[in-house]
Amino acid sequence: MTKTLCKNCRHLKTAPYQAAHTGCWHPDLMQTTQKDAWLDQQQVPGNHHQINLNGDCAEFKELAKKATFWQRLVAFGT
Repeated sequence: MTKTLCKNCRHLKTAPYQAAHTGCWHPDLMQTTQKDAWLDQQQVPGNHHQINLNGDCAEFKELAKKATFWQRLVAFGT
């Protein structure tokens, strides 16, 4: 079994640009969640260091691969 890194997970958001707090934004692992979108700033993400302490996070989802230059160029033209 390979170790997972939080930096390669799509649930990790880091401050200041993507989230108000740095942490794991998986809905099941967050400390505080809000139902309404206008309350998003009150949400508190889970501690990604504690969740992935042994490198075996069960909720790990790999980041989506970025399309190549040619794929983006073809998509732009259609």
